Amino acid sequence: MNLAVCVEPCSNPTKKNEYKIWYLELNNDGKVIGIGVKSKDELVQNVMENFQKTGQTNWRCFKKDEEASTEIEVFDFIAMNTFENTHFGNLPTLSEFQATLNALESNLELRSIA
Repeated sequence: MNLAVCVEPCSNPTKKNEYKIWYLELNNDGKVIGIGVKSKDELVQNVMENFQKTGQTNWRCFKKDEEASTEIEVFDFIAMNTFENTHFGNLPTLSEFQATLNALESNLELRSIA
């Protein structure tokens, strides 16, 4: 299971649709076993592949100002526009998520390296 936690918008304003999604990889017990980054296209491809294989997307999303995560569904990608669905449009940015980590005194820093 993967849990999308924040979005990293492209710094080039002409490439607004080329953003990255930061996510936590969870095991069956719900424990974090990894942190990853996927481009929007990679994430959509992964969602579709998972759905084809298992009938589920295997992705959840933790939106801003929400207390629980929601499942990312295949139909979320049918009508595309900037941050094409309510999931990615409502994710905190990378800097907002880092501020949350800092407030939790987690001693974990997430930052883009490329």
